Amino acid sequence: MRIIAIANQKGGCGKTTTSINFSACLNFLQKKVLLVDLDPQGHSTCGLGVKTPKGTPTLYDLLSPFQRAGPPVSQVIRSLQNDLDLIPCNASLNALEEEFGFMPHYHLKLRELMNRLAEEQRFYDFVILDCPPNLGVLTWNALNAADEIIIPIEPSFFSLHGLAKISETLQIVNRSRETPLLVHALLTIYNSQMNFSQEIYDEVRAHFQNRLFTTIIHDHISLKEAAAAGQSIAQYAPQSQAFQDYLNLAVEYLERDWNRKLPEKELGWEKVYKNHFGPRQISDGILFQFFSKIASSVEIAGDFNHWIPEPLVKRNQEGLWQRVIPVQLKTFRYKFIVDGEWQVDPSQPMQKENAYGGVDSYMEFA
Repeated sequence: MRIIAIANQKGGCGKTTTSINFSACLNFLQKKVLLVDLDPQGHSTCGLGVKTPKGTPTLYDLLSPFQRAGPPVSQVIRSLQNDLDLIPCNASLNALEEEFGFMPHYHLKLRELMNRLAEEQRFYDFVILDCPPNLGVLTWNALNAADEIIIPIEPSFFSLHGLAKISETLQIVNRSRETPLLVHALLTIYNSQMNFSQEIYDEVRAHFQNRLFTTIIHDHISLKEAAAAGQSIAQYAPQSQAFQDYLNLAVEYLERDWNRKLPEKELGWEKVYKNHFGPRQISDGILFQFFSKIASSVEIAGDFNHWIPEPLVKRNQEGLWQRVIPVQLKTFRYKFIVDGEWQVDPSQPMQKENAYGGVDSYMEFA
């Protein structure tokens, strides 16, 4: 189970929007996900259409030191859809700022709660922590419980100004951890028409280097509409560019995760594409690759996704495009769509005729 904190002390950076839709897209990719709303404003809770009337157990009841016999975690968890759950909260969570002042090791309460998940047989691939827009006790708990942090950054002067503060906070947290937090940065609410946005991108890239996601979350009205409807973008507008942005983020994150899992003696990403461009089985999926220095978009469609095109991610300026897809089939047909044109995989010699008089690339795994 990987625990990921979505945190930034600055409000208005797309933190809750990212928490909701990143969780939904990981779930779309067949991962079991728990979203924990740590913001007393309860934006993830209401943004997913969940109500917490008086008397409803929430995250406060699981964390408060004044709850002598708190409810089981399973009693608080809300199932949103298959393998996507939420621990909701409301304004009562504000009381923890004062309550935690009366107890030692208050910063480990959330970590203890995460341990209770396993004790109660609640197993997840990923737990996403939506943190409040400050560096108080709740965010401090999140940073001590998490394995990694994603820092959403919107293109503004104030975002750059706050990077030094959160970097300082992470250094302090890491001093008391056995393993340091893995840090990712994500550009959000991005408007490519503004020159200032590109300047911010360059500054953030210089600061975070390869820890900055290649994926950029653009400013889409559909994200606001989805929140108003109490749905994730995967539910509200699965054909939208906003959904593609967050799906690309989930895919890129999983690729980073799979890359970490590869033993040192195994082929890393660079050697994989230099030695073999065809489909390759790796942990949790099949790596599809395409090489083109001039293509502006590359998609893949096949038996495994009902021939609905899905985008590959451009990994470098040399023209490498990749995507990992969790394929259950042992044999399948597929094609790439390059700048709108369907074509077979030039790196895969196996082909089969299709019902339309053409040919598809064909792959067979033992």
